[in-house]
Amino acid sequence: MLQIRKILAYLALAQFYKPIISAQLPLFPQSHTQGYKFDPLLHLPGISPYFDAIGSGLNHGAPQHCEVTAASYLIRHAAIYANDGDYENYIEPFINKLDSTFSSSSGKRRNGWMGPLSFFDTWTNPIDDPDNQLEEITPQGIEDSKKVGKHLLSRYPKLVPTTKRIYADKKSRTQDTAKSFVHVFPQEVEVVELHSNRSSFHSQNPHKACKAFSKEPGTAEQGTFITKYTGPIIARLQPFSPVDLDEADIMGLQQLCGYESAINGKKSKICDVFTDGEWMAYEYAWDMKYSYMVGHGNPLSPYLGFPWLNTTSQLMSKFHGPRHTGGGEIPDDDGQRFFLSFTHREVPPFIATALGLFSSSNAHAEEFPTDRINWSRSWKMAELIPFLGHVGIEKLTCNYVSVDPKDDEEYIRIIANSAPRPIPKCQDGPGASCSFHDFTDLVEKGMEKYGDFDGICQNHDDDDKRVDL
Repeated sequence: MLQIRKILAYLALAQFYKPIISAQLPLFPQSHTQGYKFDPLLHLPGISPYFDAIGSGLNHGAPQHCEVTAASYLIRHAAIYANDGDYENYIEPFINKLDSTFSSSSGKRRNGWMGPLSFFDTWTNPIDDPDNQLEEITPQGIEDSKKVGKHLLSRYPKLVPTTKRIYADKKSRTQDTAKSFVHVFPQEVEVVELHSNRSSFHSQNPHKACKAFSKEPGTAEQGTFITKYTGPIIARLQPFSPVDLDEADIMGLQQLCGYESAINGKKSKICDVFTDGEWMAYEYAWDMKYSYMVGHGNPLSPYLGFPWLNTTSQLMSKFHGPRHTGGGEIPDDDGQRFFLSFTHREVPPFIATALGLFSSSNAHAEEFPTDRINWSRSWKMAELIPFLGHVGIEKLTCNYVSVDPKDDEEYIRIIANSAPRPIPKCQDGPGASCSFHDFTDLVEKGMEKYGDFDGICQNHDDDDKRVDL
């Protein structure tokens, strides 16, 4: 009875403190992790299936009182079985070791794989015909293209019907991706093949038109870090392997996690072989490589990024009737306001570097030490170049005071994998966008500094400027 009285007294007293208590409670409280679960497929720069980036947390839709009145995107091709370099340097050497353990009696099962590697007894290699598969889009990649295409087109219901053509170079992986996107448009759309003798090729595939560009930068630094981080992994996994493992095998296994997941459309069993920390080390190794090769660690990068920004800036500058109401005829303008171009993984980082996106305020040497992970770095390419990763420019038309077009104001917003990415030097507009005039001024100044494309690329009039990379 005494206990019941105490409870009733507590309840009576609690009603006087209810406002104070409720004010200190979060809505729908959970654990501090909020249900977080690590996913290695979000940490594989260049080889993961597509996912939307979180970015800075800004709303993915247009800011209040604003409408997207034009948009242009550069989109990486869809999932391939593997690229030549990854396969030859890392994956194939491990596959050869793996297949050396087939049972001599049946030839259907492998022997000696134990513990976390026991599934290799009956594992099926998804790259079983490399001569015909390497660099080619997978069937799942075609399906992913359609899904991401629908997802991207859903952002711009008013602009999509204006599209008459999209662009891709002659590579089969970009052509196949573009053709898959065409199927999701409600109208007939032409795929235009870009050739190296067109000026627009410099914008869409600048590294292929630049003799000075090489994939070598960052290789030595990455190699130093790979040696450091794979040593403990080899020591952990060697007792479960019938063959001697080396650092190339570890890299090959981690790459197979990404490629097999993209090929089959579901997470590979190989992904579970490694710990969260080991995946973060893999991510860091490739962020380092991409930074030196196509990012702010390469002096060429802004020269290769500004051509597309300049082309897009000039394109959007002539759209002086953004809401398609009134105005006279615009020369060479057929009304298209939504543009898609298909490219390769090197190009979005060039654009990001030219604008200062993903760039740290630290000196480059401080951002990428080779003896440890820099956990606070800004350069994270998993968020920019998964398969079907993309960078886009939206032209925003905003009006806070009336419905009269004469009161419209125009801004530019950069989109990376569906997420708005503020330009560090220009973000005072709605939703951290950039005034259109300030953006064109930024691009003009960038071209003044980084506009000598052929000079920096060591191209000459009598050269074949196309570098087939």
